[in-house]
Amino acid sequence: MVVRTSFFKTARAAVAAALVLASVVAATPALAHVVEVTTALDMPDGQDPTAVKAALQAAVDRVINDTIAFKPTLIALTDARVMGEKLLVRLLIADADGERMLRDLRDGDTGSASPDEDELQPRAIRI
Repeated sequence: MVVRTSFFKTARAAVAAALVLASVVAATPALAHVVEVTTALDMPDGQDPTAVKAALQAAVDRVINDTIAFKPTLIALTDARVMGEKLLVRLLIADADGERMLRDLRDGDTGSASPDEDELQPRAIRI
């Protein structure tokens, strides 16, 4: 009797573990990489646009080679500010899946990912 009960408990536990594992594997979302990086670079002497562009390109290359560990398909400059003798730039970097996700968020108009922005929207309240 003890052996039989033990066998059924073990079998039940194995089936439950298999179901949990199957549901976790089946529900695993696709990996999408989206990163926003802020970096600083020295301002080139003078206001030469080609020197600024070259310094910016060197900063972007440094971020891609040293900071992220995926192959980007989207690199966007989202902000640039001069602070003293430094130029602070913010870059949005995404891979193909991340780029698709950002496009879906933009085009789908499904609401904001931030609850703070959603709170500003009026909501119908039924009493």
